[in-house]
This record gives sequence, C-alpha cells and structure tokens, in this order.
Amino acid sequence: MKQVKLKLIAGKYKGKTLVSYSEDTRESAQIVKGAVFNMLFEVNGRVLDLFAGSGAYGFEALSRGASAIYLNDQHPHAIKSLKANNQALEANAVITAFEYKDAIRYYERQSIRFDYIFLDPPYAFEIMPIIEAVIPILNENGKIIIEIEKKNSCPELADLTLLKDRVHGIKRIGIYQK
Repeated sequence: MKQVKLKLIAGKYKGKTLVSYSEDTRESAQIVKGAVFNMLFEVNGRVLDLFAGSGAYGFEALSRGASAIYLNDQHPHAIKSLKANNQALEANAVITAFEYKDAIRYYERQSIRFDYIFLDPPYAFEIMPIIEAVIPILNENGKIIIEIEKKNSCPELADLTLLKDRVHGIKRIGIYQK
C-alpha cells in the first residue's frame, strides 16, 4: 500500500498535508482542485464528498469556510485515509463507508441535506444516474460539482442549471445549481 501526500491549498488549513493510502482511488490534481474552488468563489454550508478517497475536496471545502463536511467512500484504504486526515486536522468530519447509493439513502433517511455535493466517481461509473440520485439531498440553490474525463460532456438535467463547464488537463469540471 503506497502513501501519497497532498496539500491543502487555501484557507485555515492551507499548506497542511493529507495522505492517501488507497491505490483503488485516483486523487484530483492540485491544479484541478484549485480550479474547482476558484470557480465556486466561496464555500459555506454543509458539504458532501460522496466518492471521497482521501477527502481532498471535503477538507479543502472545510478549510475555505464550509460549516460541516461529510465524507463517504466504500474502499477500506480510503476510509483509513479519511480517518487519518480527519484526526490530523482535528476536523470533526462525518465519515461513512457506504456504497454510494446506500450513502444517499442513509442521508435521506437522516434528513441530511447539502449545500455542495462533490462527485468524483471512478471513471467506469456513469455520471448522469449519480447526479440524479443526489438531487433529493441537495438544498435549494445547492451546487453539485462533478469531475469526469474530458472526453465526456456534462449532461443536461431538467432539475439543475449547468453554471460552469471547464476542461483542465485530462478532466472536465461541471458545476450545477438546483
């Protein structure tokens, strides 16, 4: 199991290091993560990182002003990374280890809604059904941020407005608002 180190790039945890122990997940490049947060301008409210890996998106959101973060991943090495990073930052993140559909059902049953939902699933997953599945747990005016391969396009959705569609290297970033 290799260990990858990542840095938080802004806010109260700027320069702090995150670790990733998972070879099953791919981490977003610093430049892509920076571009995402530049497009968002500010982050406040409750955040869900549904395919969290090391939690880079969630911890960066917390560093930049989110009031609470929820991190989910089903891979044991990702959960180890999330717990280590949460402890190192003393972040009080809520960490769950569900398959993504079970995580969504869990948050629905708990009546937990989010202002920002980050979706960076494995490339083999189709993004459209995932976006549609999280809409019920997204607050009014909430945002969904997707990271997909650049060869794919951001899908059109009736319930959401596509605010941003940008390519950064090999990735495409889409930001939707409810």
